Amino acid sequence: MRVTDSLKYEIFTRNLSKIKELVDNTQNKIASGKKILTPSDDPVAKSSGIALEAEKAINIQYKRNLEKLKTLGGYYDTAITSLHELLTKAKEIAVTQSSDNMDATTRKSSAEQIKGIIEQLVTIGNTKLGNTYIFGGEKTDAVPFTLKDDYSVTYNGTEEVPSVYIDKLTKEDLGISGKRVFISDTDIFSVLKDLKDALETNNKDGIRSSLDGLEAALQKTQTNLSYVGTYASRIDDYIAYKETRDIDIDETLSKMLDVDIAQAVTEFNMLTNAYQAMLYSMAKIQELNVLNYLK
Repeated sequence: MRVTDSLKYEIFTRNLSKIKELVDNTQNKIASGKKILTPSDDPVAKSSGIALEAEKAINIQYKRNLEKLKTLGGYYDTAITSLHELLTKAKEIAVTQSSDNMDATTRKSSAEQIKGIIEQLVTIGNTKLGNTYIFGGEKTDAVPFTLKDDYSVTYNGTEEVPSVYIDKLTKEDLGISGKRVFISDTDIFSVLKDLKDALETNNKDGIRSSLDGLEAALQKTQTNLSYVGTYASRIDDYIAYKETRDIDIDETLSKMLDVDIAQAVTEFNMLTNAYQAMLYSMAKIQELNVLNYLK
């Protein structure tokens, strides 16, 4: 097959066009900072990148949930620590007033202190975070504890608590039920009301009997403090994991999608030089063709 001048020229211009396309593409990569500009550049990498970006977007919600759980953990720790301190104070009062040296006057005065402790515990039980009652269980918008005139207390919440996703397949309780903290196993309010009644009626045996209930309430509260500590530690671990995972995703995406600027600039300069050289050669070819025509 005879290669004519026109065929040579067509091949030359086609190669020139390809180099120009490479120059433009490399320039666009430098400008965007990305080495994959369209899915066709690397379909597999582009698909993997989309999946990682989606995971990162979902992690934003997971981290919001975790931060809320962490805040709640702080509230529970403060509330239950205060509960433990008030129960300790109530026990000290009971121990003192169970002595034979105390009389009806001192006991009646101490009954007022116990009433104050009950009132403080109701306030703690009705703690709010924003518009959420943290001890209401699933009834987060209703006051959990109601103090009656006789200083008995009713719980209006639920034993169950809502939950939220903190990972694709993992849920965590969104709080701790007030029933667990104040009512279950040992009803703290009932124990304190019985102590108050015994103090008001100068019932020494009743005061002494309350000590067992107070000790059980303290042990229960200590168990709940340990639970909150474990809960908070677990949340912190998940937060740290999510932060590390986001860093890993960013690094993977960068390696997969981000262009090496230094390498791209070098490639751009080489392609530009080649393109200019071909333009120069084309100009020379066109000059020769004109001279041949004149001859």
